[in-house]
Order: sequence, then structure tokens, then C-alpha cells
Amino acid sequence: MPVNKKWIVIFCLLMAAMLAAGCTAARKPEATNRNPVARENKQARMLAQEAAKVEGVKSAYVVVSGNMAVVGLNIDKNMEAAQTDRIKSEVGQRLKNADRQINDVRVSTDADTVTRIRNISEGIRQGRPVTDFTKQLDEIVRRMTPTKE
Repeated sequence: MPVNKKWIVIFCLLMAAMLAAGCTAARKPEATNRNPVARENKQARMLAQEAAKVEGVKSAYVVVSGNMAVVGLNIDKNMEAAQTDRIKSEVGQRLKNADRQINDVRVSTDADTVTRIRNISEGIRQGRPVTDFTKQLDEIVRRMTPTKE
């Protein structure tokens, strides 16, 4: 029984199409940072660098929780209260401007509180989730007032 050439051509075209479809690279979804700990670490590091740019700040530590940044600043111990308030206010404004997701900034220059914020920050940087520090963070935040605009 003779085979129609038309059917052979159609069969070959179908096989070529299936072969070509099987050899194309798989499309992967766009790479996004789905790890909230990594995202918050990166965000906190960026905000700490921004805070450290303020004149009078020796070092800064930041913990991000939702839309709030908790900041510990090391400044000169002999600084006057008015100057300290200016620094806190400037840090708060800078952080809000640097990251529009942050709308609540709490800043402390108290040595004990700064140490606690630094310890939490280092724990998160080591890969622990912010939720591991919720109780400590809540206690710190209760004692602090938001920065003035």
C-alpha cells in the first residue's frame, strides 16, 4: 500500500515541532528574594549604613520588623541633650526617606538598649528570624518613642 507523500511531510513537520519544543530552555520565574530573613538583613544593613552617615554617629545597629526600624546609635557620651535629639530626629528622617516601607523609626542612644539592639541585629545576621527576638524587641520598643518628624 503506497503511503501518501503529503502524510509523510505532515508527520515529519509534527515530529520536528515536538523535538524543537522539547529542546527549548525551561522558563523559570523571575528570581526574587523570597527569604524574608535575607530581605530584612539586607534592608537593616542598608539602613544602618544610612544612619551612620549622620554627623555625630559613631556606629548604628538596625533591626527591621515589618514597617518599623529599631535603631541603636553609638554617639559621643559627652554630647548635649539637644544635639542628641537632633541626631535621633535626623536619623529617623533619613531612614524613612531611604526606605519608603519604613514609617515608624525608634532610635535609642542608651548604652544598654544599643547593646540589646546590636545583639538582636547580629543574631538576625547569623540567620535567625526576627520572630526569635519578638519578646526582646517588644520590650525595647515599649520603652522608646517614635522619632519626631
